[in-house]
Amino acid sequence: MNSSLLIKRAFKLGFQNIWRNKLLSIATIFVIGIIIFIFNVVLAINFISQEALIDLNKKIDVVVYLKESATTSQQQSLIKDLENLEETEAVKFTSKEDALRDMKNKHPNISNVFEKYRLGNPLPSSINIITKSASDHVKLETFLQQDKYIQFLSNIKTNTSNTNNPIISSVSKNLVKLSNFADKITFWIIITFIIGSILIIINALQITIFTRKKEIQIMKLVGASHWFIRLPFMIEAIVYGILSIILSAIMLKIVIANIDISGTNLQDYFSSLAFTKVFLYELVATVIIATLSSIIAVHKQL
Repeated sequence: MNSSLLIKRAFKLGFQNIWRNKLLSIATIFVIGIIIFIFNVVLAINFISQEALIDLNKKIDVVVYLKESATTSQQQSLIKDLENLEETEAVKFTSKEDALRDMKNKHPNISNVFEKYRLGNPLPSSINIITKSASDHVKLETFLQQDKYIQFLSNIKTNTSNTNNPIISSVSKNLVKLSNFADKITFWIIITFIIGSILIIINALQITIFTRKKEIQIMKLVGASHWFIRLPFMIEAIVYGILSIILSAIMLKIVIANIDISGTNLQDYFSSLAFTKVFLYELVATVIIATLSSIIAVHKQL
């Protein structure tokens, strides 16, 4: 019998296995489909959370106030050094005049007091620094504490700080913790998905192997190759994986349109991420997991 006939025979046996154990096959496909569905939803929520953290990071900036004695060259030197830092996203200088103009626009009552009591312009020049991450505030603070800078700085504070000390705000610390926690959750979700899928497929195949134990022994006696004995079970496992992916995709399409988190719809997330690409990646991963599971399950019998 040539190889093409053997492959056709293996495919036929694989689909026969699925048909013989219809309830088991349906249960296996459903459970794996649910796992993949939950995996996709949690990943989407994690992605939205990460986007929210990034957006919030940009809103927590550091403001450096300069002394009156700071010269123009000192100001420009500090701005240039800050812009060259790897941790900084953006640096904006606000002169005394710009600060007073903003004060008049936003708080005209306070600026009127300045004029009434002839206070002139008591507002200092400042540098607003936006970091790439909340964790970068520590490095930025250390950088600004250098002797060549601290001598003409009057104050350093974060946008959410309640004191005048150069501290890392509690919000920044919480953002760092949340970001690290989200990364760990994603890692463990992937591990759980892989292990769970392997165990479920192996369990389903073990039952199929048990019902076909004598048939496998006969194939071995008549000289069937190991790969031919494995192939129907590999096909069975791959079909489980493919149908599970299709089921999860259908469930995802139905459910995600109604899930909205902080104004972000999960359907928009998957559209921006290219749902077809996600589907193909998961399909490849599931086929690999299914093949590996079938090899493990059949190995003992061979």
